[in-house]
Amino acid sequence: MSAIAGTARDTVYFDTVSLRLLRNGMTLGVDNGRWCLETPDGPIRFAGPGLAVPPTLSRLVRAYTRDDDLVAVARVGDGGMAELHAVLDHRIARSLRPPDDSARGVVLRYVRAQIAALAAADLAVRRDKPDAVHRMRVATRRLRGVFSAYARVLGGRRLLKTLSGELRWLGGELGPARDIEVQWARSRPWAGDRTNACFAVLSNEARDRVRCALDGRRYLQLLTALDVLEVVLSEKPRHQWPKAARRPAARVLPGLARAVAENVGDRVSGVAAQPAGPERDRAVHSVRKAAKRLRYALEAGAETLPVDAKHALRAFQGILGEFQDAVVARELLSALEVTVGTLTAVRAQETANADRCVTALPGTWRDLRRALQPLWT
Repeated sequence: MSAIAGTARDTVYFDTVSLRLLRNGMTLGVDNGRWCLETPDGPIRFAGPGLAVPPTLSRLVRAYTRDDDLVAVARVGDGGMAELHAVLDHRIARSLRPPDDSARGVVLRYVRAQIAALAAADLAVRRDKPDAVHRMRVATRRLRGVFSAYARVLGGRRLLKTLSGELRWLGGELGPARDIEVQWARSRPWAGDRTNACFAVLSNEARDRVRCALDGRRYLQLLTALDVLEVVLSEKPRHQWPKAARRPAARVLPGLARAVAENVGDRVSGVAAQPAGPERDRAVHSVRKAAKRLRYALEAGAETLPVDAKHALRAFQGILGEFQDAVVARELLSALEVTVGTLTAVRAQETANADRCVTALPGTWRDLRRALQPLWT
């Protein structure tokens, strides 16, 4: 530390020994007790004495540091960021990845983007940013979706299955916080501020659960495993890839996406056989999960798939999302009745909302199936 301690005009920068922050486009510096974490979304400032990193800042960047110590790595004067990069960039090995239009290359680009999105959402969740929990949950679902849809081109099915299970666990820890956000907003038209106290308690409990998960060892192990997967898939010699992975994406991904779409269609057909009740609710929820896998399969292969189904897919998922919100709302009403009294009319309205969604489901699926027709030609 003494070798890097600066003058009153210097900024001392902190990072892990392997420069995890800088590798991810972030810097952490202190100048006369003024700490600044520069992120792609803007600066985060804290006050703190001396050259000890404030614990709050350490927790904010846990998804990047993985609990490695933050140590002083550079002292910069008037040269600012240009000087910092001049001092440290030689320590960062940047692997140049040429364009790769193979099936694995296309899917792997999407996987990398979602791993990065997961870490970025972690930072936003820890800062209680609006919609941050939703963003993090979506990143976990996207990874699970492509691991399922494109396992043939990624390879390592056993590892993908294990990672999917851990991502499902993380999504489960995030789920209640997101559900409370949605239902709180959903209740305002009929409840006004009558339910605020109840939802505030539920929200605090759910957010404590999220924080506990993000501060735990299991979560760090998941992030590390995702990093290892990305490195293994990127560095493995091409001749060792599965045959499907080496082929052009435009020849492989449409067939795999079609299989995901067919699975959605089978599940939609199964809903019609169910009378209203818990079994039907589970059947529709199953369609909703399959539809998400389809969406993420289409996203991952968008540059090579011969379809543009965004509008029809949005309508289909909108119906499924509204159904899920109505079902969750009915479940929450029992807890809310303790505070605000009998809610028979509201419960009836949510039941009607769910029934309306089930009625609309076959038609919206037919529209989506038509938009996806090029996958079958």
